[in-house]
Amino acid sequence: MKKFRTVLVVFLVFLVFVSVSGCLGGGEEESPTTSESPTDAGSHTTSAGTGGTTGGGGYSTTESPGGTTTPETTTETETETGTSEYASWANPWDAYNPIQIDGEQYLITSIKYKLRIRTEEGGPIYEYEIEKSRKPTKIHVYGNKIDMETGEQEKADLGEFEVYEYYGKITPINAEDMNSTFEYRLWVTERTSDTDTFFLFPSLDFLTLYASLYSGAGNTVGVWMKYGDQVFEFYNPAAVGEMSVAPYQEGDINMLSNIADIESIYMSWYGFYNFGFWTALEDENIYQETTGSWGVMGYQYNYEVKPDGTMTIGGKDFKVSKVSWTYTFGGITGQGEAVLAANLPVPIEAKGVFIEQGGANVFTHVKIEDIVFEKV
Repeated sequence: MKKFRTVLVVFLVFLVFVSVSGCLGGGEEESPTTSESPTDAGSHTTSAGTGGTTGGGGYSTTESPGGTTTPETTTETETETGTSEYASWANPWDAYNPIQIDGEQYLITSIKYKLRIRTEEGGPIYEYEIEKSRKPTKIHVYGNKIDMETGEQEKADLGEFEVYEYYGKITPINAEDMNSTFEYRLWVTERTSDTDTFFLFPSLDFLTLYASLYSGAGNTVGVWMKYGDQVFEFYNPAAVGEMSVAPYQEGDINMLSNIADIESIYMSWYGFYNFGFWTALEDENIYQETTGSWGVMGYQYNYEVKPDGTMTIGGKDFKVSKVSWTYTFGGITGQGEAVLAANLPVPIEAKGVFIEQGGANVFTHVKIEDIVFEKV
């Protein structure tokens, strides 16, 4: 019950946070060297390092003729002190649009994380490896063939179909309850921005899986999950045009609710994701040393950005910056830090703590161990 209460606290507070988060990003773009005088409504101040004034666009999105968005490259502007680069972290966790590396476009097709979490004050820290991958493949689709006269049911193989697969694997290193790996496969008719939504998250895609099972529509072809000797599978024949047979299901979907670690991973990540520094960085030049703060009516956000050279990951070189932040909101306190590259939509490493006085006290630390890029 304590964990369920914590989940509730995180999401209730997130609803409140959404109402004020617009003040942290998405407004008018301002120069990193400007500052605003405090007003009755709140205050926001920003100071820059010695890199000079920057200009031009940044890592933003533009609408292409086909209707999809593609990231723009960063721009460089000549200043009195030389060339200064401007780039913001404008598309966090965007798995749908390709990223640009050295002028070429790539999709992230596989990623592996080391995840560490703590779900209560003074509690143990649990560790896991999280793997995600995606690719086109072929699978056999099954249906439930029913004889209406007799009521007899029969599993029917409807043949092989081309699908797009999302694969996930959680391997316990130092776990709470898990004594085996957990794997899942989600099959859809095609990759879309909706099906890509949770791909880069270092957690089980709960929302994707449950929506796939119970939405009653869409392009979900099937779901397969395995934990130890427990297997659950579900197929939706209608997604491949087979309307004469019912969906086929085998195994117990409640296997998920019996694994405490799965719930804890989901809870800790979404708490960190919803209360991270991500929105503020949508308009911030992360390649210029910057400090700033924002506050209104008991809410205070402080942050610092420091360029930190380059880093090689997945065989590619990325210019990175270290970002740190603290915030308070009523009885809620948070603190975090991350290593980011403007053209990489996931943190290379990030950690943070979320504390609700008298309630939740959650720590999350995620680090990329491996990543695979596929040229578009």
